[in-house]
Amino acid sequence: MSNVIQFLESMGGNAVMARMTTADYEAAIAMLDADDESREALRFRDHSKLNELLNGRQKMMFAVAAPEERPAEEEGPIEGDGDDEKKQAE
Repeated sequence: MSNVIQFLESMGGNAVMARMTTADYEAAIAMLDADDESREALRFRDHSKLNELLNGRQKMMFAVAAPEERPAEEEGPIEGDGDDEKKQAE
């Protein structure tokens, strides 16, 4: 894993690092074992350039596939909906 990705992962997983002052952030980037272009992209928070340098994807999609559900008219009463208690009381 690249040092830049490890740095970003640390920033996201460590609340103290996420709240660094600008001077501390600059110092952390300066100490990072990475090429000049990557450090510059981090310094200017240029996510597009950083994505390009890390060979990231241009576009990413997320989807959720829910299991097939029965239509509402086929479903019986839902357990615990109170219908059984009402019938027993009558």
